[in-house]
Amino acid sequence: VARGAAAIAALRGQVSAADIEKLLAKRGRRCRAGRVAKRFVLLGLLAGGAYAAWKWWDKQANPDWLVEPPAPTEVSDRNPLSSVDGSAGSLDPDVQAKQDREDLAEDDIEERDDRL
Repeated sequence: VARGAAAIAALRGQVSAADIEKLLAKRGRRCRAGRVAKRFVLLGLLAGGAYAAWKWWDKQANPDWLVEPPAPTEVSDRNPLSSVDGSAGSLDPDVQAKQDREDLAEDDIEERDDRL
């Protein structure tokens, strides 16, 4: 019915050739946009499926219970921390200078408190 009405309108001269060309171009653009959108959706689904399959395969190949824990390290293998063993001589020179400044500031505060 719609086609017939459009054909009669065209035959009567109520619709120009330019209007028909515009409608055809618009319809063509809409079809191309639909095809591109469908392709993007399909590519997205394929990429998501491939990622899910890869994660599943990786989990099957390397289950958590099969992975070896790292080798234990002995405490004596490490250098002792200077703050734990109390040796202040092995500190970095910048850190040592900062600690000396803090000690002097604390001594000054104690002297002021004693005078008051």
